[in-house]
Amino acid sequence: MIRALLVLILASLAQASTQRAPAPLPRTILAMYNGAQYPELRDTRIHRLLEMPLNHLGFLVRYHDLRTTLPTPDEMKDVRGIVTWFKTDSMPHPVEFLEWGARAIDSGKRFVIIGELSVSRDDQGHRTPPAVINSFLSKMGLRIEDWTAVTYNQHVVYQDPAMIGFERPLPAVLPAFDRIRILDPRVQSHLTIRQNNDRATDAQLVLTGPFGGWVGSGYTHFASDRQDQLAWYINPFEFLRLAFGADDLPKPDTTTLSGRRIYYSQIDGDGWRNLTEVTSYAREKLSSAAVVFKEAIEPFPDLPVTVGPIAGDLDPDWFGTRDAIALAQQMLSLPWVEAGSHTYSHPLDWETLYQTNPAAAPASGRIGLRVSGLFDAAPWTAINRALERYSKQETNEDTSSVTRGHSRTRSYTLYPFDPDREIGGSVSFLNSLLPPGKHVAIMQWSGTTMVPESVLRATARAGLRNINGGDTRLDPEFNSYAWVAPLSRQVGTMRQVYSSDSNENIYTNSWNERYFGFRYLPETLRRTESPMRIKPFNLYYHMYSGEKQPGIDAITGNLKYARSQDLAPITASKYAAVVDGFHSTQLAELGPRRWRIDNRDGLDTIRFDHADADEVDWAASAGVVGERHFQGSLYVALDSADRAPVIALAPTGKIPSVTRPYLVQSRWMVSKLCSGTARFEFESQGFGAGEMEWKSSPDAQYDVLVSRGTRLVENIHAAADRSGSLRFTIGTPAISPLAVRVLQRGNFR
Repeated sequence: MIRALLVLILASLAQASTQRAPAPLPRTILAMYNGAQYPELRDTRIHRLLEMPLNHLGFLVRYHDLRTTLPTPDEMKDVRGIVTWFKTDSMPHPVEFLEWGARAIDSGKRFVIIGELSVSRDDQGHRTPPAVINSFLSKMGLRIEDWTAVTYNQHVVYQDPAMIGFERPLPAVLPAFDRIRILDPRVQSHLTIRQNNDRATDAQLVLTGPFGGWVGSGYTHFASDRQDQLAWYINPFEFLRLAFGADDLPKPDTTTLSGRRIYYSQIDGDGWRNLTEVTSYAREKLSSAAVVFKEAIEPFPDLPVTVGPIAGDLDPDWFGTRDAIALAQQMLSLPWVEAGSHTYSHPLDWETLYQTNPAAAPASGRIGLRVSGLFDAAPWTAINRALERYSKQETNEDTSSVTRGHSRTRSYTLYPFDPDREIGGSVSFLNSLLPPGKHVAIMQWSGTTMVPESVLRATARAGLRNINGGDTRLDPEFNSYAWVAPLSRQVGTMRQVYSSDSNENIYTNSWNERYFGFRYLPETLRRTESPMRIKPFNLYYHMYSGEKQPGIDAITGNLKYARSQDLAPITASKYAAVVDGFHSTQLAELGPRRWRIDNRDGLDTIRFDHADADEVDWAASAGVVGERHFQGSLYVALDSADRAPVIALAPTGKIPSVTRPYLVQSRWMVSKLCSGTARFEFESQGFGAGEMEWKSSPDAQYDVLVSRGTRLVENIHAAADRSGSLRFTIGTPAISPLAVRVLQRGNFR
């Protein structure tokens, strides 16, 4: 009886605890699109133009085809708002869509309409009653009056300088527009157009308010007829910030680690076997990969790099040689080189491969089967070839049409396409080349990078991260934030992680001209750092860069530029974990300006914008190692050892002075921080010299004791300045973690 009563009490307490647990803050933006117009999500304007600024504001985007059943309230618990950017003025069921949208606004979701609302008629041409449209718009505090097709006598009477003319002024001849009236005084107009001088004709074309926002069709951005020139009329960051009320949302940040901009680099294996034309190596008949190894990898142990060979370039059953194998083993054994895979046969056109192989999907229970002895056991070669012939039938895949500019579906078609071989087979083969304790950590997508959901799922099931695609540039040739890619591509329920910057292939017209072109990468790096840090520093290239002197010069020039910056270098798989963490992170509001951060995977930075006057309330926080103000934002560094840290903010000067040191910025990752008034200790690892800045007691003297295991390896004397800035550099390599104790001299508490 007593036992039963105890069980009942414990169950009640557990239920009460569950009821008290705060729900995660909704930070998903539901992007409604018409799949009849956009068969591929990557081509939608929301993905190409809006998703990046939404990501920067801390929002993740989930796409929903309006041709399918509209989401239920239970399916929208994590949704903060809805965005539409349709091509036409029609959709399959406009009345149903408007009624659903009205219910969503009533439930607290913000609704953002860009361009056509797409509800004038259904696909059969039946017109939607204007009263139904205005009933929906009234929920947003708006009303459509009429359509203005002729604009010669229309002129701008007000434009918000913070919103309009961001990258390009409005055109002299204004686009036709729906004349919108404001019904709710809380709605703010950022662009007003008037006919002649008649105030009664005023039209509001860029609006934000407590229920969302509106931008008239043609008033978002300029695009040439070929879509190869883009420039924003509106400031998308400001518009989306106001329309979705982003200021009260902590931003999971993918650009920064330990207070510094993230650096990562990856090399795809394309051109591994190409003979170099670089004069100093051509006589030796070295491969392009060997030149990259000698010029760009060996001399830069402070800058980690992820190398993804194409297994077919190394496998002796394909095109591998002893020299190629030996070079791969030497390269991948270096401690600052992470092993990736760039597939087995190098698919160029993933879409066509799956269209012509509709049954192709990685096997659910395996990630690849291969018996491999390389050159040491010749009989395995015959066995493997027999297995290939037995398990697969030859296909004539390259006779079908291919997409996105490729003339072939794969670089190597020695054997039929097999997704198990591309993922698990390549990983298994490459793992056989690695030293003990090392393994392939990431898939680096090839060709179009448009991998299907089944391949992404198999990759995740194998414990691998994934990366590539995106092609971000921001320079005089691609002179708009519209060319800056979002973090990832939604593929069913999976995510393909994009690279942060374009590789040299984009700068050299697919390695056909301007072999020096990659030297212009720093322009994009600078413009994605200032005036807003919107991307990390990513150096992404191919082994064929070692073929030409201008190509290898561009790579080494970019590496030297990286050395001149304050960066936090990490591996490509760590960056992919950061992006995965962006999508999985949950923010639970515990009270005013206090949040718990859950399920963040590899993400360890939370950003607060417009936070010059804010700081961490250390007494009310837990699992926080540091803070840094930069560009008007507050970057809060989390302890990777704490899986549910708590961040509390307070106005600067409104909390007691800090009595324990905290991190300002570091080249290395810092974790397991334990702080006291006169000492602190932590674990740290990273690449290059361990440059660090801490906030501590002004003018205090410290001993920095660095240990590996039980052995003291370094003892540094450091002194804080009058502001309490304590800087020191640890010289001991820390690719494996070091324990660091910092003791204030003369104080042994």
